Amino acid sequence: MSRILLIEHPIGNTTSIKSNKTPLSKFVNESAIRLPEGVGDDSILIRGPVQRANVENKNNRIYPKALLNREMLKLQEIIGTNGGFLGELDHPDIATVGLQRVPIAVRKLWWDDKNINEMYAICEILDPTINPQAGIAYSIIKAGLPLGISSRGLGSVEQKNNISIVQEDFEMLTFDLVSDPSTHGALLRHFRANKITENIEKALDVNSQVKKEINGWHLANSEKKKLKNLLDDLTIKW
Repeated sequence: MSRILLIEHPIGNTTSIKSNKTPLSKFVNESAIRLPEGVGDDSILIRGPVQRANVENKNNRIYPKALLNREMLKLQEIIGTNGGFLGELDHPDIATVGLQRVPIAVRKLWWDDKNINEMYAICEILDPTINPQAGIAYSIIKAGLPLGISSRGLGSVEQKNNISIVQEDFEMLTFDLVSDPSTHGALLRHFRANKITENIEKALDVNSQVKKEINGWHLANSEKKKLKNLLDDLTIKW
């Protein structure tokens, strides 16, 4: 079974990306903000789901969780070594990443804690003042719209009941920005990680201090537990 280029961008199916007014807190959480060195306050960052395991996508493909996890770990190693890897604007029809077409650097990949089959990413839009592709991506974000994202890889598929099951020879190459991702809801939105990090750390620090105070109060353990749970509910969890 020969390997082919697997790009997750439905051919002949275009869907406009609509602005979403969902609060920022839905898209940013504490586990998503530990970024590599070199990402500063002026970095233009976007975040959101990029792949989904064990679910049929718009291209009638299913990626098994174990397969995606294996490839994610490889990409995480690259991020750990190099600080990130590059993605293009729209899918090319080749496996290599062309430097003249890259608007983003993928800075972080992880599985979502609640939706365990959803892979999330944080990407940095490169300098839009000197990079035309990054300028296009930035103009979309500046207009308040999300950016679609789609995986690109090499591998073979096996057909089962008109569904293509991606096989063990799959290799995840990168993620590219697209207008119509085949993974449902694979849309990235802008956020300010550094400011959010600072606020979360302050809130968690206050939370910890108050909990220590509660331990010294003359209350039943059940009442102390209720107070601590209430404190957790009130603490801002971005």
